[in-house]
Amino acid sequence: MSTPIPRERGQRGRDVQHELRARAVAEGRLAADIAEALADPALSRWRAANGFAVVDDLTALAGPATGTVRVPADLVRDQVPAEVDLADPRAVTELYRTVLADGTAAQQAALLNVSVLKSLWTTGLAEAPVMRVWEQRFPQLAGR
Repeated sequence: MSTPIPRERGQRGRDVQHELRARAVAEGRLAADIAEALADPALSRWRAANGFAVVDDLTALAGPATGTVRVPADLVRDQVPAEVDLADPRAVTELYRTVLADGTAAQQAALLNVSVLKSLWTTGLAEAPVMRVWEQRFPQLAGR
């Protein structure tokens, strides 16, 4: 059985995290919209602790729309093999989920295709706060 963390200690930790995010934004190391999403209680603890990236320009997504994609080793998962056939809708969805959640902006640009992303963009492709950042930056994704 776990021991609950005293409320004051938990609040201090949240305050410290808030201050660290604010400093990172002020120093230009973290985008303000991502910092806001990281503070959202709807975001998983793991994602809040590890962060996420979002490309600055949707047109930077120049990944292939057909064929196969070689997945970088750091993004290979049980659901995402080292090579993904883009003709397999389930595999493509899992690839996009993984790259949105865990990929760097450079990986997103190299692996994701803007047309494919638009066709897959639905609730649940990423955690709600992550999707909100994407939709705020790229309104053409909202309401799909």
